[in-house]
Amino acid sequence: MFDLTMSSLLPLLISSVTAATLSYIASGLNPMFSFTLENEFLLQRIPYVILLGVICGLVSLYFSETMNWIEEKFRRITNHYVRFLIGAATLSLLIFLLPSLYGEGYDTINILLNDNASVPWESVLHNSFFYGKSGMLLVYLGLILLTKVFATVATNIGGGCGGIFAPSLFLGCITGFVFSHICNLLHVGGYMPEQNFALFGMAGLMS
Repeated sequence: MFDLTMSSLLPLLISSVTAATLSYIASGLNPMFSFTLENEFLLQRIPYVILLGVICGLVSLYFSETMNWIEEKFRRITNHYVRFLIGAATLSLLIFLLPSLYGEGYDTINILLNDNASVPWESVLHNSFFYGKSGMLLVYLGLILLTKVFATVATNIGGGCGGIFAPSLFLGCITGFVFSHICNLLHVGGYMPEQNFALFGMAGLMS
């Protein structure tokens, strides 16, 4: 904001307090994402956190550039009904193939941050064609990383309001998880706690 006068700040203050109060009334005081620290941070992981930051930068570049390119193409379609039908069809197909794309993705984030099931992260694959094939988890999450931008654009061009805040957290969580999971599979740099790196990824992609 360039105009930092009381007349411009007061409406923002009122709207912020109102939004916070309504969210507490509607959903309680609990945080949206719960996280229990089970693995302390070790200094030897710093190079891998830096590498994850670079990867998050590349993912964010892919997301923003692809989104701008697709939206530019769809701005040429002046008929709102055609844009709605294309957006609805695209989103429906993506959600059918990759159910984790439905909604903001907060359920998936909570699973990756806190899943302690006997088959770790199996619930991420629930309702998908990959369910019961935990060995395909990385393939499934990789497809989500590639297609989330199309789901976001389809929502926006169809008349919805998708925004980029929730997709940033969602993609960051998956990026951090996939990075650490691959490191653990390849035994690179010792054990990398997936939950911790999922949280790092959320901060990295949002940045």
